[in-house]
Amino acid sequence: MQGFECGYFTRIGDNRDINLYIGKDENAHYSIDFRGTFHPVKIVGSKVIEVSQFSIDETQFLRFSLLNSDLLECFSLFCYDLIKSTLGIVDDETAYKQLQTRYLSWKRMFKPNRGLLTESEIMGLIGELLYMRDYMIPIHGVDAALESWTGPEKTHKDFSLNDTWYEIKTISSGKESVRISSLEQLDSEIIGYLVVYSLERMSPSFNGVRLNELVAQIMDLIPIAIQRDLLLAKLELYGYDFSPEYDNYVYAVSDCVSYKVHENFPRLVRKDIPVSVSRIQYEIILSEIEDFKMNN
Repeated sequence: MQGFECGYFTRIGDNRDINLYIGKDENAHYSIDFRGTFHPVKIVGSKVIEVSQFSIDETQFLRFSLLNSDLLECFSLFCYDLIKSTLGIVDDETAYKQLQTRYLSWKRMFKPNRGLLTESEIMGLIGELLYMRDYMIPIHGVDAALESWTGPEKTHKDFSLNDTWYEIKTISSGKESVRISSLEQLDSEIIGYLVVYSLERMSPSFNGVRLNELVAQIMDLIPIAIQRDLLLAKLELYGYDFSPEYDNYVYAVSDCVSYKVHENFPRLVRKDIPVSVSRIQYEIILSEIEDFKMNN
């Protein structure tokens, strides 16, 4: 979206029945316009997104303008989502209602100064999203991948399907063990998998994995608006927003190893622990579970 002059807009999108334009408004704010014939209703903006509605001649305008240029990457995703959401729509009134709905879904993500995730949380979220992008969506489909992703809800397993589960751990490269943060994480009568990503922190100029880019890649894999809503809602539960500060955390994926967890896997299970013990954390030495390694 960069490079526009003030007041310049260009048409965008493949749906020629709906008039969407991107550019900069007269205040040099990056903006997206919907132009057509519709009955406007009140739409409240935020500290980050200004919503303006006006008419020129007989054409109605709905304009979303970015007030905080630090969030341009997030705004670009928002615009892309608006464009995708109007594909197949042929009348302005329906498009207007759809754009209003999409904005309300995104509004909660445009919240500056929410507090950043810690680096440990960033790495953990990257691991879960990498697994979603590379394994869950290609193998199980978008619906199952999103619905099974329970990591943001702080449940015992990061991905839970009817017949299996996946617990995702992310460690720094060179670390020889993985921390199991609760007794229940690996305790199940159903065979599941412990997936361990090893990440190496790189300089911001390195062409590696960035959290914001990873979210954008997954958004691009999700074709339906209600599915994108579910992803946004779960990211918000995690405490994530599109802060540009996350672009300073760049990683190289040095390894990804899956271990099959069944009755012989070395783990602690509830039935072997006294009822008086309520919480347990422990570490598993990776070199000692080589026999359970899967061929990825």
